Amino acid sequence: MYIALLIILLVFMLSATIRTALRMKDAVKTGKKPSKRYSRMMVWMWGPAIAVIIISLLVGINLADLGFRAISFNYNIWFTVVTLIISGLMLISSLRTIILSLTCKKFREKMKSELESDGVAQNILPRTKKEKRQYVLLSFSSGICEELIYRGFMVFLLQSIFLETPIFIIVLITGVLFGLGHLYQGWQGVIQTGVVGAIFVCLFLVTNSLIPVMALHFITNASDAFYLSEENENEQGAFQHEQPINTATEE
Repeated sequence: MYIALLIILLVFMLSATIRTALRMKDAVKTGKKPSKRYSRMMVWMWGPAIAVIIISLLVGINLADLGFRAISFNYNIWFTVVTLIISGLMLISSLRTIILSLTCKKFREKMKSELESDGVAQNILPRTKKEKRQYVLLSFSSGICEELIYRGFMVFLLQSIFLETPIFIIVLITGVLFGLGHLYQGWQGVIQTGVVGAIFVCLFLVTNSLIPVMALHFITNASDAFYLSEENENEQGAFQHEQPINTATEE
């Protein structure tokens, strides 16, 4: 049963990766507003996540098995300490980004100049107040849903099927799959999110709970919402119209 569930999960991940990459490529070419995609993306996150919970309960996998349990530390001290330090640095970096984005105009201008040549980022990151609110909700959704699927459900299946598999193999597999799920960001994005995904699964393993991982994932993603200064709808439309199309990151 678990093998069949793992195969279904992998097939879904592959189809979702292809679908997202194609939609993002189309968005970069046409310059569609990000706000029109955020709601659709949230539906595509919550739908599979709810399906995972329902299927799990039907086959006897409870919420605790999926990672909804109290924090406890069961791994060796070095693995735990290193993971907590790296996770803490990620948290500090994300909070720093949020604070500087809200308080420092030079920081916002620097981020904007760095992102101008990135066609994918230009079509993902929010600019208007409405888009920023939607993006924060999207970040919350990804923190809950992606952790449930990639860390909770997948790790449970892998550990249940391959009982003697070393932990670093579990970390590697889930990290690679998480990175490939962000193929629309280009291969650099795949590598970066793959590394982040590996850190997330390490945090899940050492804390024995999805809760801190979901919180860190949410804050990390939500910090992106503050990179660019707020614009009104007219300014945004003019800005997008002037942007050159750059799909180099997707090749």
